[in-house]
This record gives sequence, structure tokens and C-alpha cells, in this order.
Amino acid sequence: MATSVRKFVTATTASAVFAGGLVGLSATPASAGEDCDDVYKRKYTEISSQWHKVVASGVIDNRRSDASVRQSIAAGSSASLKGSVEGEIGGKLDLAAAEISSKLGVSVEASVSISKGKTTTVVVPAHKRVTYKIGIKKRQYQVYVTHQFRNCHVSNSWAKVTVADSYTETWNS
Repeated sequence: MATSVRKFVTATTASAVFAGGLVGLSATPASAGEDCDDVYKRKYTEISSQWHKVVASGVIDNRRSDASVRQSIAAGSSASLKGSVEGEIGGKLDLAAAEISSKLGVSVEASVSISKGKTTTVVVPAHKRVTYKIGIKKRQYQVYVTHQFRNCHVSNSWAKVTVADSYTETWNS
């Protein structure tokens, strides 16, 4: 009995393979040439972060108060910064800025402008003295780019991306 069951399963499997009934098994390839998706993958590493322009800075002293204070700070001057791409990254600067923001947890953009008089709120906890800087930071990233072509060839290259960050820095002083 066991022998006849084994023969039936083997015969059924063999006929399904020859008929092309099993997924992924084929006597001939789907096409004569290779066919891959055209894909870019990018890995970002920050290589520098520096102030492009500080539009407001100062100290707020709240050491004598039992409550937090919120103070609106107006930009004393205007500033702007437009980012750039050096090398091939497989996309535009806006794409790189969005990927950097999502992958690295910073809030960068392709370009940033701060107009004179724009206000930013700084919160100072009770019994604290806070120093602040408000402006634009210029952040540069080294980008490792892997590009898989449609013919399945893979190339690796390096590029550099500069992006803008509208930034408020505070610290206890």
C-alpha cells in the first residue's frame, strides 16, 4: 500500500513540473537577456555641520522665577541658503533632503530662508538661564550611492550633498 501511494505522488509531481504547473520552475528562462529594476540606494553620513548665518542670539535669565517663561525672539537680519549636490545621487536635491530628514532624524530642506523680523519662541524653565542661537545651519553629507541598472550591472560611487537647516539651539548657561 505504501508503495502505490509513493508512486502516485511522484507521478503527480513529475507531471506538474513538466506541464509548468509549479511556480518558479520552467524549462527555459523568461527572457534571453537579464532584466532588473533600475534602483538607486543611498547611505548618508554627516561630514560637517556649521552655522551659515545666525539671525538672533542672546541670553534669557529666569533664575528668579518659579514659573517657565516663553519669549518671542525676532530675527535681527534675514538669511537664506540653497543646498547643492556634487556627484550623481540618482535624484534631485529635494529627494536627498527628504531622505536625510527621514533616515537621520534631522529637519533639513533643499533651501531655507529666514526673513528679518520672523519670530521664534524660546521656552525657559523656572530657575534657569538659557543661551540661544537662531539661524541657518549648513549641513554636508557624504553619500554612498549604489545603482543597479536594468541590465543588472551594479555601480558604486560617492557624492556630496549640502542641505539647509533652519535651526534653534538652546543650552543652560
